[in-house]
Amino acid sequence: MACKSIITHIEAQAERVIAQHEALEAAFAALQSERDALQREVRSQAEEIIRLKEQVKKLELTESLGGNTTDKARSRARINLLLREVDRCIALLNKAEKN
Repeated sequence: MACKSIITHIEAQAERVIAQHEALEAAFAALQSERDALQREVRSQAEEIIRLKEQVKKLELTESLGGNTTDKARSRARINLLLREVDRCIALLNKAEKN
């Protein structure tokens, strides 16, 4: 009789462990699904950030070129300076190719 109660007790514990295991597997699957959704959202938001940064750059450039005459003059001077620098680089590259 004692053996029967021990076996019954072990069976009950085994069923409890199996039920807990199944519950944990379900929770794990739910967490994986949630993680995947969050990763997709992070990627989407990162792409949105990149797009918005590009838009800000364009707006800043548009504003600087379309702003008052002081801003326009400063922007044109900066562009001219950059163009001269590019021209110097090209000249140095051409000189290096000849040597």
